[in-house]
Amino acid sequence: MSATLKEFLHEKAQKHQAEMNAGKAIVDEWRTSIEQLFRQIREWLKESDPQGLIEIEENQAEIKEPGLGFYRVPRLDFRAFGKWIGIIPKARNTVGTANPPQKSAPKRAEGRVDIRRYVLYRFKEDGRDTWLIDGLERGYEDSEKAWPGQVSTLPRSEPRPLDQEALEKALMSYLR
Repeated sequence: MSATLKEFLHEKAQKHQAEMNAGKAIVDEWRTSIEQLFRQIREWLKESDPQGLIEIEENQAEIKEPGLGFYRVPRLDFRAFGKWIGIIPKARNTVGTANPPQKSAPKRAEGRVDIRRYVLYRFKEDGRDTWLIDGLERGYEDSEKAWPGQVSTLPRSEPRPLDQEALEKALMSYLR
C-alpha cells in the first residue's frame, strides 16, 4: 500500500531534520577547528611581526557542501605592502589525502583551508587537530622542458606539519 502525501511529507521532514542536525554538529566542530587554527596563526604573526606591519582582518566565508548545506566560517585576510593574502576555508569534507605524522598510509583530510596556492589539510589525531601544509615550491621559466614564455612548475612538495616556519615561508612567498 502506498503512503499518503501527508505520511510521505512527515517521513521526509524527519529524515531531513536528522540530516540537518548531524550536519550542524559537523559544521560547528569544523568552525571551532578553524577558530583554533586562526588563533595559532595570529599568535605566530604577533611573534614574527611585533610592529604590526601585516594588517589582519577577520571576515566570514560562505561555503556550500553536499550534506552540510550553506554555512559561514571565519576567514583571515592579511594586507601588507600593497598585497593581499587570504586564508580561506574551502571545505570540511574534502577529497584531499596526505600522510599525517606517524602514519604510513595516506588518510583523507577532515578539512581544507587555502592560502592561495598553498593548501592546509586538517587531520584529527587523538582528538586533536593536526594541520599539514602542501603547495608548489615555485615556478621556473625557460627550462629545457618549457616552451618559450611558458611557466612550468616543479613537482608538488610533500605535505609537512604546519608550524611557524612553514607559515612564514608561505607568507614570504607572496610578500616578496
